[in-house]
Amino acid sequence: MRTLSLLCICLYAATTAFAQKPATKDGYELKFQIKGLQPGKAVLAYYYGNKQYIKDSARVDVEGRFAFKGTGKLDRGIYLAVMPPDNKYFEVVVADEQNLNMQSDTGAALIDHMKVTGSRENQLFYDYMRYIGDMKKESDPHRKVLDKFHADSAHDHKAEPAYKAAEAELERIDKEVKEYKNNFIAKNPTAFMAKVFKASREPEVPEAPLLPDGKKDSTFAYRWYKQHYWDDIDLTDDGILRTPVFHQKLETFFNKVVIQIPDSINAEVDRFVPKVKGNKDLFKYTAYWVTSSFETSKQMGMEAVFVHMAKTYYMTGQAFWVDSTTLGKIADRAMKLDPILIGKVAPNLVMRDTTGAFKFMHGIKADYTFLCFWDPGCGHCKKVVPVLKEVNDKLKQQYNTEVFGVCTVNELEEWKKFIIDKKLNWINVHDPQNQTRFKDLYDIYSTPVIYILDKEKRIIAKRIAPEDIEDFMRRYSKNPMKFNSK
Repeated sequence: MRTLSLLCICLYAATTAFAQKPATKDGYELKFQIKGLQPGKAVLAYYYGNKQYIKDSARVDVEGRFAFKGTGKLDRGIYLAVMPPDNKYFEVVVADEQNLNMQSDTGAALIDHMKVTGSRENQLFYDYMRYIGDMKKESDPHRKVLDKFHADSAHDHKAEPAYKAAEAELERIDKEVKEYKNNFIAKNPTAFMAKVFKASREPEVPEAPLLPDGKKDSTFAYRWYKQHYWDDIDLTDDGILRTPVFHQKLETFFNKVVIQIPDSINAEVDRFVPKVKGNKDLFKYTAYWVTSSFETSKQMGMEAVFVHMAKTYYMTGQAFWVDSTTLGKIADRAMKLDPILIGKVAPNLVMRDTTGAFKFMHGIKADYTFLCFWDPGCGHCKKVVPVLKEVNDKLKQQYNTEVFGVCTVNELEEWKKFIIDKKLNWINVHDPQNQTRFKDLYDIYSTPVIYILDKEKRIIAKRIAPEDIEDFMRRYSKNPMKFNSK
């Protein structure tokens, strides 16, 4: 029996109702009796992506009985019966059968003792759970043997008989479990759990073909795996969204399988969305997850995916779940980021230096420009800016670099004093009247912020730490085309 913190169960908007409703022939009635369970409130929750949401609640009587009843069918998926007092739970499959009875007792044997009536899906599911429990018991001793060997990292134990024997047993058990699932799918092709098992399978890549020169195609495995990644998932059934499987597959595909370059991710999004477009829930979840994940990504340049999603799916009226206020915020954010994506020509800045003379950023003749927005009163800037000076002094001759340092505040005396004290021998400028709207142009909501521009003033890096610049310049100078693929 597993334990779930109720803090991890998200309340389902304003539609969650804890009052019991009478079941109808078109409704649901899930009855349970868990002997030894203390009276209190039980909760019916369900998976939705990588979260859990509350659907219903019920009182547990002194006999450990409780029931969830309601009008209207429950959405297909895997649900959680969360029990008092410590939020331990067990899973329930909800598909076509919406009137069921399940009985067991508290303790470690809850799954082993579970009796199901009125639901073949749950009978099959708990047969599987018991089988998996038996396989775990069988595999645990062998895992402990390998763990013991792995703890001794000073030696390679792979050739030792005990290591090989334990590894062979685990491989046998793993193969047996796969065969069990495949047999389950073959015998129960219409069962919801068969869809779940199929969705969780890894594509088995065939042997790579030979190239004309007789060598194997080294890129075949990756290309085939990516192309067939979604083959075993029924993307017309939104029930898969209410299991732990879909989110995991989605996250793995776009974060690990697809090459982590915005152009590649955007292309795969546009290939995948038509597969889920016919199912509103799957389309909504996919579009929302991709958009929010890459907007907040810590990897440089990934906001290009957010901009693509906003322009392609939100601003074209396809995001039916978004209200006009939220849509306006998404559109505004995308339009602000679009001109300063990596690969775009940086907006020109014309500002006055410490003498009052105008300086044109696009007029800088250097091969690389470090565009730095900073505030002389900012504690972090006081640490970062001197580091940038050291980096620029070191790289100036090798890469022909220049710094265009923009003071973001109207503290001229403090600014000039810092320049003199730290010997900032670069182009120091400010715009006290904000005539250039530089904060909006460059999305400056905190300082310091550093952009790197190439000779044509294209943005090649943004929001980079000064201690990372030297390594970036070394890698960029060796293969600019790699970095110019947005």
